[in-house]
Amino acid sequence: MSMNTIWVVSLLLATLAMMPAAAHVLELPNKIGLSGIEYLTVQRLYRGWSFTRLVVAAALGCMLVLLFMVRELPTAFALAWVAFLCLAGTQLIFWIFTQPVNRVTANWTFLPGDWSELRRRWEYSHAASAALNLAALVALIVCLFWTNEMQQFDADALPQGYAAAPTARDNGITAGRTSDPAREAQREQRRSPRYM
Repeated sequence: MSMNTIWVVSLLLATLAMMPAAAHVLELPNKIGLSGIEYLTVQRLYRGWSFTRLVVAAALGCMLVLLFMVRELPTAFALAWVAFLCLAGTQLIFWIFTQPVNRVTANWTFLPGDWSELRRRWEYSHAASAALNLAALVALIVCLFWTNEMQQFDADALPQGYAAAPTARDNGITAGRTSDPAREAQREQRRSPRYM
């Protein structure tokens, strides 16, 4: 896989991982004051959202590949590492704060006695996850721009007469090479067949 493919897939998966958490944050102001019955009704909307764990797992895996690919670029590596840790942090929040509430309330199918405290814990854990998801996405975007800037800088720093890659033919000489007559004559001798 190319670096560009990894970037696109990482950004796509990070964005998809952020969407459910962002939805929770946007709903929070309206849900936090609902009565118990209303809250149970609204929570039914989240049935079937467990597929998002596959997106998060894929995003983490893709970010590991990205970390490997940018390991020799210290700034890019640090930014990719921040993105990975933020996304991994969302899983810590889920398993430490959100999932225990899901277990106690049987995924919000009934209300225990301290349900309002559990609701607060559940809602704010999703808000914290959304913040980490956003931080991961921003770190990936900054990493992408920084890496592209460095690649552009490296291409601009090449000596005159050299190009990053040959692009066209100019009078039989490949663009990007200096035109040293002695060197071209040696190349021509190697290319021409020897009959004697």
